[in-house]
Amino acid sequence: MTQSGRFRDGDLKRLSESNEMYLVVIWRLTENSREVSVSDIARALGHSLSTVSEKVMRLTQSGLLHHEWRERVSMTSRGRRMACRTIRRRRLLETFLFRMAGYAIHELYEEACKLEHVISERFADELDRMLGYPQHNPHGHIIPGRDGRVRAEDLEPLSVAGESRMVRIARLRSDDSGVLAYAASLGLLPGRSFMVVEKAPLHGPMTLDDGSRCIAISHEVASIIDIHAGLDDDLDESVGGRQSFAH
Repeated sequence: MTQSGRFRDGDLKRLSESNEMYLVVIWRLTENSREVSVSDIARALGHSLSTVSEKVMRLTQSGLLHHEWRERVSMTSRGRRMACRTIRRRRLLETFLFRMAGYAIHELYEEACKLEHVISERFADELDRMLGYPQHNPHGHIIPGRDGRVRAEDLEPLSVAGESRMVRIARLRSDDSGVLAYAASLGLLPGRSFMVVEKAPLHGPMTLDDGSRCIAISHEVASIIDIHAGLDDDLDESVGGRQSFAH
């Protein structure tokens, strides 16, 4: 940290766990829109508005956020890079736990969250190398590069797919262990391909065929599963992590 209280680009290890968590939450909230309200941040964290407002002010003073009184919150380039480095550590840890330690897909998030704040960038780099530089974690989320960059993907919710369309699952957009366990029990995992057999109207259930059986899922579940906008036969093999999940 400099004498002015601002963080240098490589100074991520000096951020507290609380600051890292705030930056990650704000990064996720601003993935699709550059700005977010303080109330949205408070709702996502389950904290009071006064607590969040104070933290946002401190992160703004540290050069990690942009925020003016009664205005919305956005991230500075430094804040975004730091958030992405924390996310990189988490997603590399999730990939390690899934591939090497035998954790189930619904057990990864909580365990990785405990570890992401304590491992060093060097350790994260070694994990990356040992795992073969994976592009996605087991949930299908992109693992940011060491420079904090996240490449764009053309994805859409499974719920928008029409009947007779072949789809390939790219990502499970949920941290809920119950939802993830349910998806895994049905084989709804990144890398798997399905045919949309039937889609009931008025947000009714969707029936999918994986070539060996048909399964019906609710609109709510289909809405948290992202698919490739165009079927990609060259999907990264690291998605899903274990060959038993590949279709």
